[in-house]
Formats: sequence, C-alpha cells, structure tokens
Amino acid sequence: MPDEIDPRLEPIREKEGAALMPDRWKVDYLASMGELSRFYIELKENARLMGTRCPACGSVYFWPRSWCHDCYVDCEWVEMPPRGTITIFGRVDISLSEMRTEVPFYQGGVLLEGARYPVIAILKPADPAVLRAGLPVQAEFLPPEERTGRTRDFYFVPEE
Repeated sequence: MPDEIDPRLEPIREKEGAALMPDRWKVDYLASMGELSRFYIELKENARLMGTRCPACGSVYFWPRSWCHDCYVDCEWVEMPPRGTITIFGRVDISLSEMRTEVPFYQGGVLLEGARYPVIAILKPADPAVLRAGLPVQAEFLPPEERTGRTRDFYFVPEE
C-alpha cells in the first residue's frame, strides 16, 4: 500500500454530468451487542437464528429486539424456524464494503415463519430467474470455520 496513491488526493472527475469524488473510508472499532449478544453468539457457535417474543402481545421479532415496541415489555428469546418467504428482492451490482465482495449478488426481504416483520438478507438462488415475491426459502449457514458471528454467516436459498 505504500506505493498506492491516496485517492483523497486525486481531483474529482466528471462523468455524464456528475462529479465523482475519489475517497477511502476505513474505520476500525469494537461494538458491544449488549442485550442482543445471544443472537450473534448462537449464529456463530450453533448456526441458529434467534428472535425475541413479547410475552404480553406475542409479537415475534427477527431481527431480535430487547423490548416490544408496542407494549414496552422486555422480550424473551425464541429460536426462529429457518424457513420464510421472499417479500421483495433485487440484484446488487456494486460492492461498497468488504462484507460483500462478489458481484452481482441478490438480496431481499425475507419474512421468517412467525415473525412480525421481514428482514433484508442475502439470497443465493442456483438460478436467479426463480426469484419472486412469495417464494419459500430456507436459511443456510456458512461452515463453522467460516462463521464470524455476523449476519453474513447465513443466507437464504429457495426451498426444494
């Protein structure tokens, strides 16, 4: 990297009427997941999707929440089924972070069975032409040695 020119020192360039500004962002930090730590630990150690349920109204949240946003009651942990349906999807042709380097890739809203809201997740269909709203999908996980306890440790594939 010493021979590399810092892109922040390069002038902007124009393309099709837009100014393109070279830049580089790199921020290293540690973030505590606090009350939601169990979600990440279960993902890494046991390849399980964990959500939370409100004991008062029964709402099930995935991504988990520590308290119900309707009842303001502390939620309890529940294991989520690895199945759901696609609510919306799209193809992504750029990668803006090291989290996802291969392009294109697909992502979409997935509503897990029993969950109140869909979540945005990576979709890995063998044939992208099969993607559609309402398509049943199931979670698959990276091998144990590749899991890091982050949301990229799992993705959804069409059910067979």
